[in-house]
Amino acid sequence: MKAEAATYAGMAFALTVLVACAGAPESAGPVDAAMGVGVPRDPAATSAPIAGFLTPEMTPDATAIIPPAPQVSEARNDADWKIFRDTRAIQTMNPDRWALAVNDDSYKPADILKDFSCAMGVELTLENSPKVSAVLSRAAQDAANAAAKTKEVYKRTRPFMHNYGDICIAKTDSLRRSYDYPSGHASASWVQGLILSQLAPDRAERLLARGRAYGESRIVCGAHNWSAIEGGRTNAAGVFAALQGADSYQKALGEAKRELALVRKSGKTPDAGACEKEFALTKPLAP
Repeated sequence: MKAEAATYAGMAFALTVLVACAGAPESAGPVDAAMGVGVPRDPAATSAPIAGFLTPEMTPDATAIIPPAPQVSEARNDADWKIFRDTRAIQTMNPDRWALAVNDDSYKPADILKDFSCAMGVELTLENSPKVSAVLSRAAQDAANAAAKTKEVYKRTRPFMHNYGDICIAKTDSLRRSYDYPSGHASASWVQGLILSQLAPDRAERLLARGRAYGESRIVCGAHNWSAIEGGRTNAAGVFAALQGADSYQKALGEAKRELALVRKSGKTPDAGACEKEFALTKPLAP
């Protein structure tokens, strides 16, 4: 804990993106054929579902890709809960990173574009990047669909339900009814980071760093266990691979690439100082 505290303090000095023990989550899903009938709907979801690119047959089964969720009697679970307890200190030791975690709770398309703007090197908005936003939103829905199905298999509860400590968002009933493993936020942000890196490979380092940090914000926040973030990234990698074989994705990707090229030529450059501060805050967390 002392070593980790020193790490968080150093980050701050340098200024340095789901269920109750009883009660079933909602199972009624969207009816769009691209998403499949009966896709599980995460109780913690705050936006309306949209059509992804993948059919149910094309969506990878994450239970065949990620490890089983840790069980209470296992060392992996002990490690997860220790990380939750230790990282509660970030709220006071590194308030800037805590604030970033609060920011990264949002799924809103405009917020996602803003969050990746520094990493892209240009201000992305719904007005100048609607096609980019559409690709990111639809692919995030695909990743969320795969994660939601897997949550239903493992039914792992969130860390704050077993350990004392504040989290960066409200402990709502919907959050308590939403399973932990794998993380939907980490699944969405990692697939979005991969897609943006596909669109702008010259910015891949910072785009992937931001996508990873967005997921790790759920650890800082206390909304997810560490293992859920790792599972979310692996789930997202499987979804990203499947997307490469979807004609609708390839068409949308080409349109987004042309749009982004124009934005990068004529768009406004984000504030350099704010971007460097953000990049410092997105350094990897140490388990």
